[in-house]
Amino acid sequence: SKKYCAPVGRQRHPFRRESSTCKTLCRLLETMLARGRRGYQTSAKALNYCVELVQERDVERYLCNLSAPAAVRPALFALHAFNLETARVRSSTREPQIARMRFVWWRSTVTAALRGEPPDNPVAQALAGAAAGGGLTGRFFHQMLEAREDDVDTTQPADRAELLRYCERTAGSLLHLSLEAPAREG
Repeated sequence: SKKYCAPVGRQRHPFRRESSTCKTLCRLLETMLARGRRGYQTSAKALNYCVELVQERDVERYLCNLSAPAAVRPALFALHAFNLETARVRSSTREPQIARMRFVWWRSTVTAALRGEPPDNPVAQALAGAAAGGGLTGRFFHQMLEAREDDVDTTQPADRAELLRYCERTAGSLLHLSLEAPAREG
Protein backbone atom coordinates (compact mmCIF):
# COMPACT_ATOMS: atom_id res chain seq x y z
CA SER A 1 0.00 0.00 0.00
CA LYS A 2 1.23 3.49 -0.89
CA LYS A 3 1.65 6.05 1.85
CA TYR A 4 0.29 9.35 0.62
CA CYS A 5 0.78 12.65 2.33
CA ALA A 6 -1.71 13.85 4.88
CA PRO A 7 -3.49 17.03 3.88
CA VAL A 8 -1.92 20.36 4.78
CA GLY A 9 -4.57 22.92 5.59
CA ARG A 10 -7.24 20.83 3.79
CA GLN A 11 -5.12 20.66 0.62
CA ARG A 12 -4.34 17.16 -0.68
CA HIS A 13 -1.92 16.05 -3.32
CA PRO A 14 -1.24 12.60 -4.78
CA PHE A 15 2.49 12.32 -4.02
CA ARG A 16 4.15 9.86 -1.67
CA ARG A 17 5.04 11.23 1.75
CA GLU A 18 8.72 10.45 1.32
CA SER A 19 9.13 12.16 -2.06
CA SER A 20 10.87 15.49 -2.50
CA THR A 21 7.82 16.67 -4.47
CA CYS A 22 5.64 15.99 -1.44
CA LYS A 23 7.96 17.88 0.87
CA THR A 24 8.18 20.84 -1.51
CA LEU A 25 4.40 21.02 -1.97
CA CYS A 26 3.78 20.78 1.76
CA ARG A 27 6.25 23.61 2.46
CA LEU A 28 4.62 25.73 -0.25
CA LEU A 29 1.11 25.10 1.07
CA GLU A 30 2.16 25.84 4.65
CA THR A 31 3.78 29.10 3.53
CA MET A 32 0.71 30.11 1.55
CA LEU A 33 -1.60 29.41 4.46
CA ALA A 34 0.65 31.29 6.89
CA ARG A 35 0.78 34.33 4.59
CA GLY A 36 -2.98 34.44 4.38
CA ARG A 37 -3.34 34.83 8.16
CA ARG A 38 -2.09 38.39 8.43
CA GLY A 39 -2.60 41.85 6.98
CA TYR A 40 -5.38 43.89 5.43
CA GLN A 41 -8.84 42.34 5.63
CA THR A 42 -11.07 42.78 2.58
CA SER A 43 -14.68 43.64 3.30
CA ALA A 44 -17.36 41.23 2.13
CA LYS A 45 -18.88 44.07 0.11
CA ALA A 46 -15.64 44.64 -1.84
CA LEU A 47 -15.13 40.94 -2.47
CA ASN A 48 -18.76 40.47 -3.54
CA TYR A 49 -18.37 43.34 -6.00
CA CYS A 50 -15.36 41.59 -7.55
CA VAL A 51 -17.12 38.24 -7.73
CA GLU A 52 -20.19 39.78 -9.39
CA LEU A 53 -18.06 41.75 -11.85
CA VAL A 54 -16.15 38.65 -12.92
CA GLN A 55 -19.36 36.62 -13.07
CA GLU A 56 -21.02 39.20 -15.34
CA ARG A 57 -18.13 40.02 -17.65
CA ASP A 58 -15.81 36.97 -17.68
CA VAL A 59 -17.84 33.82 -17.15
CA GLU A 60 -14.96 31.48 -18.00
CA ARG A 61 -12.67 32.92 -15.33
CA TYR A 62 -15.57 33.01 -12.89
CA LEU A 63 -16.12 29.27 -13.36
CA CYS A 64 -12.38 28.56 -13.11
CA ASN A 65 -12.16 30.58 -9.90
CA LEU A 66 -14.99 28.52 -8.40
CA SER A 67 -12.97 25.37 -8.98
CA ALA A 68 -9.86 26.83 -7.30
CA PRO A 69 -9.21 26.09 -3.62
CA ALA A 70 -11.51 28.22 -1.48
CA ALA A 71 -8.58 29.89 0.28
CA VAL A 72 -7.23 31.30 -3.01
CA ARG A 73 -10.55 32.46 -4.51
CA PRO A 74 -10.64 35.94 -2.94
CA ALA A 75 -7.25 36.82 -4.44
CA LEU A 76 -8.20 35.39 -7.85
CA PHE A 77 -11.47 37.32 -7.97
CA ALA A 78 -9.63 40.52 -6.98
CA LEU A 79 -7.02 40.01 -9.72
CA HIS A 80 -9.58 39.19 -12.39
CA ALA A 81 -11.76 42.16 -11.41
CA PHE A 82 -8.67 44.38 -11.69
CA ASN A 83 -8.02 42.96 -15.15
CA LEU A 84 -11.61 43.70 -16.23
CA GLU A 85 -11.56 47.23 -14.82
CA THR A 86 -8.31 48.14 -16.52
CA ALA A 87 -9.22 46.43 -19.80
CA ARG A 88 -12.34 48.56 -20.14
CA VAL A 89 -10.60 51.90 -19.65
CA ARG A 90 -9.92 52.25 -23.37
CA SER A 91 -13.53 51.59 -24.38
CA SER A 92 -15.02 53.76 -21.62
CA THR A 93 -13.94 57.05 -23.20
CA ARG A 94 -13.19 58.50 -26.61
CA GLU A 95 -10.62 60.91 -25.18
CA PRO A 96 -7.13 59.40 -24.94
CA GLN A 97 -6.14 61.95 -22.29
CA ILE A 98 -8.97 60.85 -19.99
CA ALA A 99 -7.97 57.21 -20.46
CA ARG A 100 -4.37 58.11 -19.52
CA MET A 101 -5.62 59.91 -16.40
CA ARG A 102 -7.48 56.75 -15.40
CA PHE A 103 -4.29 54.72 -15.80
CA VAL A 104 -2.43 57.21 -13.61
CA TRP A 105 -5.16 56.69 -11.00
CA TRP A 106 -4.84 52.90 -11.29
CA ARG A 107 -1.04 53.08 -10.89
CA SER A 108 -1.31 55.02 -7.66
CA THR A 109 -4.19 52.80 -6.53
CA VAL A 110 -2.19 49.61 -7.08
CA THR A 111 0.80 51.08 -5.25
CA ALA A 112 -1.43 52.06 -2.31
CA ALA A 113 -3.20 48.67 -2.31
CA LEU A 114 0.10 46.80 -2.24
CA ARG A 115 1.05 48.89 0.83
CA GLY A 116 -2.28 47.95 2.46
CA GLU A 117 -3.72 51.46 2.11
CA PRO A 118 -6.30 51.20 -0.70
CA PRO A 119 -8.63 54.05 -1.63
CA ASP A 120 -12.40 53.67 -1.31
CA ASN A 121 -12.79 51.38 -4.32
CA PRO A 122 -13.94 47.75 -4.02
CA VAL A 123 -11.40 46.37 -6.51
CA ALA A 124 -8.56 48.26 -4.82
CA GLN A 125 -9.69 47.01 -1.41
CA ALA A 126 -9.86 43.43 -2.67
CA LEU A 127 -6.37 43.81 -4.18
CA ALA A 128 -5.08 45.07 -0.82
CA GLY A 129 -6.52 41.97 0.81
CA ALA A 130 -4.89 39.75 -1.80
CA ALA A 131 -1.57 41.55 -1.39
CA ALA A 132 -1.73 41.30 2.41
CA GLY A 133 -0.78 37.65 2.14
CA GLY A 134 2.43 38.67 0.42
CA GLY A 135 3.88 37.39 -2.77
CA LEU A 136 2.12 39.60 -5.34
CA THR A 137 4.72 41.26 -7.56
CA GLY A 138 3.99 44.92 -8.26
CA ARG A 139 5.94 44.74 -11.51
CA PHE A 140 3.25 42.52 -13.06
CA PHE A 141 0.51 45.02 -12.17
CA HIS A 142 2.52 47.83 -13.72
CA GLN A 143 3.26 45.80 -16.87
CA MET A 144 -0.47 45.26 -17.33
CA LEU A 145 -1.18 48.94 -16.85
CA GLU A 146 1.58 50.00 -19.27
CA ALA A 147 0.31 47.61 -21.94
CA ARG A 148 -3.28 48.80 -21.49
CA GLU A 149 -2.16 52.42 -21.67
CA ASP A 150 -0.15 51.74 -24.83
CA ASP A 151 -3.35 50.22 -26.20
CA VAL A 152 -5.08 53.62 -26.00
CA ASP A 153 -3.27 54.82 -29.14
CA THR A 154 -3.00 51.48 -30.94
CA THR A 155 -5.89 50.01 -32.87
CA GLN A 156 -4.09 46.92 -34.15
CA PRO A 157 -0.68 45.43 -33.35
CA ALA A 158 1.81 46.16 -36.13
CA ASP A 159 3.07 42.59 -36.33
CA ARG A 160 3.06 39.23 -34.58
CA ALA A 161 5.96 40.19 -32.30
CA GLU A 162 4.05 43.23 -31.03
CA LEU A 163 0.96 41.10 -30.45
CA LEU A 164 3.01 38.58 -28.46
CA ARG A 165 4.54 41.38 -26.34
CA TYR A 166 1.06 42.72 -25.62
CA CYS A 167 -0.22 39.27 -24.62
CA GLU A 168 2.81 38.70 -22.39
CA ARG A 169 2.34 42.05 -20.65
CA THR A 170 -1.43 41.62 -20.13
CA ALA A 171 -2.55 37.97 -19.99
CA GLY A 172 0.95 36.79 -19.06
CA SER A 173 1.18 39.21 -16.14
CA LEU A 174 -2.30 38.20 -14.99
CA LEU A 175 -1.28 34.54 -15.05
CA HIS A 176 1.87 35.26 -13.03
CA LEU A 177 -0.16 37.18 -10.45
CA SER A 178 -2.75 34.38 -10.31
CA LEU A 179 0.00 31.86 -9.60
CA GLU A 180 1.35 34.11 -6.86
CA ALA A 181 -2.12 34.56 -5.32
CA PRO A 182 -1.81 33.83 -1.61
CA ALA A 183 -4.21 31.48 0.11
CA ARG A 184 -6.31 33.00 2.85
CA GLU A 185 -7.79 31.10 5.72
CA GLY A 186 -11.38 31.06 6.24
